[in-house]
Amino acid sequence: MKKSVILVLCLLFSCSCVFSNEITEDYFDIAANYTTYGQYKEAFQYLNKILEIEPSNYDALELKNVLLRVTNPQAKSYLCTNNKNINNAFELKKQGEQDKMISALSLNSNDFWSCYLLADFYFNKRDYANAAEYYKKAISLKPNYAQSYLGLAQSYARIKDNQAALTNINKYLSYNQNSDFAYAVRAELNLQSGNLVQAQNDINKALDIEENISYLLIEAKILYAKGEYQNAKDKLTLLSKNVQTSEVYKYIGLCDYALGNLPNAMLNLDKAIILSDDDNTLNTQYNEIKSKLEKK
Repeated sequence: MKKSVILVLCLLFSCSCVFSNEITEDYFDIAANYTTYGQYKEAFQYLNKILEIEPSNYDALELKNVLLRVTNPQAKSYLCTNNKNINNAFELKKQGEQDKMISALSLNSNDFWSCYLLADFYFNKRDYANAAEYYKKAISLKPNYAQSYLGLAQSYARIKDNQAALTNINKYLSYNQNSDFAYAVRAELNLQSGNLVQAQNDINKALDIEENISYLLIEAKILYAKGEYQNAKDKLTLLSKNVQTSEVYKYIGLCDYALGNLPNAMLNLDKAIILSDDDNTLNTQYNEIKSKLEKK
């Protein structure tokens, strides 16, 4: 928890700093992006580059100091040190008093950090409706804090409110135009909404920034939705060498089915069923293919 809270504090700098040098501004954006994903070593490298150019750059110095605290296992959380209410909540969490911790944070409904931490807590507990409510409260208290929009978008995506999720991921991207993760989230949302051209554009942007395995899966799903079954299957087959999940085998099986290869479709859907415990459509698709094979 300490690490995630201080990380949240680090990200504030990316929304409020003022630079006199475009190069140092670019370096700071890169450092902030690395910070977002916990890549502190790389973040330090770019902060040091800024300080070589501008030794008195206040924002870079401040962010570097916070990151030094993050990477120091003996350091206490900035928020715990400066916010008694949050310090009390964290102490309750250490004692295993989760309900009391939630109550302590809930009492501070006008405190941004209390709302944000509650939102993160509920999101991690998969209580996405409550997470959305607290992210909205956090936004009302600090409208320019970008991470709240990302959390709210992901919460809405989990409860299948795609339009609200798209609105908030677009807001997040207005602050972080080079976020590969946000483009991947938007690609998935556009895929689910049937906006395949936009989905393809978004996943291409995400992959241009970072060739992440999860993004490659989204790309394959988009290709499948567009009817490019062989292309999708080729990408999924390569992906399956490193990722053996139900979803990968499901889409390989669906591609096989669309391509008329029923035995392989059954085989791959069978693998997907074994690996899945929450996809109710798999058995229906499997039985449909089995029935067709038995009629031959």
